[in-house]
Amino acid sequence: MQLTVSKFAKLAGTTVRTLRHYRQLGILVPSQKNENDHYVYINEDFKRLHEIQLLQSLGLSLNEIKASLDKFDEIIRVQEQSLKHRRKAIDCSLALIKRIKLLKEKDQFNELNSELLMLLMNSMRVEEDQKKLLQKYVSTDIIEKVFPENISKQTYLDEQLFNLVLLVHRATIHDLKPDHPSIQQQLKDIIANTQLNHLILHDEEKNEELYKNVKPYESLIPKHTMDFLTEAFEVLNTKKQSSI
Repeated sequence: MQLTVSKFAKLAGTTVRTLRHYRQLGILVPSQKNENDHYVYINEDFKRLHEIQLLQSLGLSLNEIKASLDKFDEIIRVQEQSLKHRRKAIDCSLALIKRIKLLKEKDQFNELNSELLMLLMNSMRVEEDQKKLLQKYVSTDIIEKVFPENISKQTYLDEQLFNLVLLVHRATIHDLKPDHPSIQQQLKDIIANTQLNHLILHDEEKNEELYKNVKPYESLIPKHTMDFLTEAFEVLNTKKQSSI
């Protein structure tokens, strides 16, 4: 069976323009020519068209299809990995949105502004990287306490994280210094409630190494917030040492 481009397009459920584009790219060139030296399509061309449509449905661009159309098994393997990666990224994004929506149900969340929201979401976004980093220094039990999989525990710790950034936000508004008794008490309570004390290592050398490795994440936090928290923690640690 020989078909002109218009008849082939009609039977295949596509357009003449699309077929001509495929021919120009070299991914679907009609297999034969008729007595008038015009291209005509045959049954085998349907098979190639279906392969192209299948690969497009898997997310490949026409240029990617052109580069590897005859390596079908390899295409499927690579695209499967790509789709899994994209699905994981989408799942992580949806989980992050869900956590933010749960936080928005809390009364204190009405004080949220764009800076606080960005800080919270960035903190959540890098949690997987931080988990991998901590595996070198602490047990999986401690990692689970700091980054729990359980949604209710996770929501509770998200609240404490929000309370921490809200603490700095309120202190800035009311011009309270990091050593103010109210700030110090709230900071002490948050540390106790978030299990952050588990991340203070007894090995001073490893503690310094851990701090060095997590330092790049400080760039996610606005400088004035980081400076305030650094000073507040220093005051708290000094008081703790003096009470021993």
